[in-house]
Amino acid sequence: MVRVRGQLDAPLLDVGAVTEDYWERKEILLPSLSRLYKPKGWKRFFYKTQAPKIVIKRLTQSDWQEIEDKNFALRAEINEESIKLTPLINQYAAGKELSESDLQKINTLGIKMRPITYTMLQTIIIEPIMSYEQVAMMMEILDDFDCDTLLSYVSMMTSEKASVMKRVYEKRIKEAEMISQ
Repeated sequence: MVRVRGQLDAPLLDVGAVTEDYWERKEILLPSLSRLYKPKGWKRFFYKTQAPKIVIKRLTQSDWQEIEDKNFALRAEINEESIKLTPLINQYAAGKELSESDLQKINTLGIKMRPITYTMLQTIIIEPIMSYEQVAMMMEILDDFDCDTLLSYVSMMTSEKASVMKRVYEKRIKEAEMISQ
């Protein structure tokens, strides 16, 4: 390597650490909240309005257990109702028309699931640290685009672990089948 006067001795890039950090943390911009952060005074002429961001992390098994413990009774109630509503949800997913009362039942189930979502968001958001009430207030003030973006990132961060576990499970099943033959 050619040395240049004033060159810093920088360490080599650790790709494994970068990949792990990429899958462990995500920064999400919330442009719908930028109207609350307008520069004041003379700075408004020189600085453009910036969208605030939040940082989310991948949940560990203990975090999931804590969320399930907090919402145990609500989860049991939702599971009972979701069993009854499974045919309606399947019809809706297939693109069939549903009556107003059926849509209202599905919406009611979605509203009942909000406390679980807010508890999960409270745990998954690491910067800024937010209470349950602050998470609920943030979700109410976000527009549909930002809300959908945030929930899709949360879904991606939570479903990645499930897909990896499924691949490992399938691999173990194939190994067990080969051994049994």
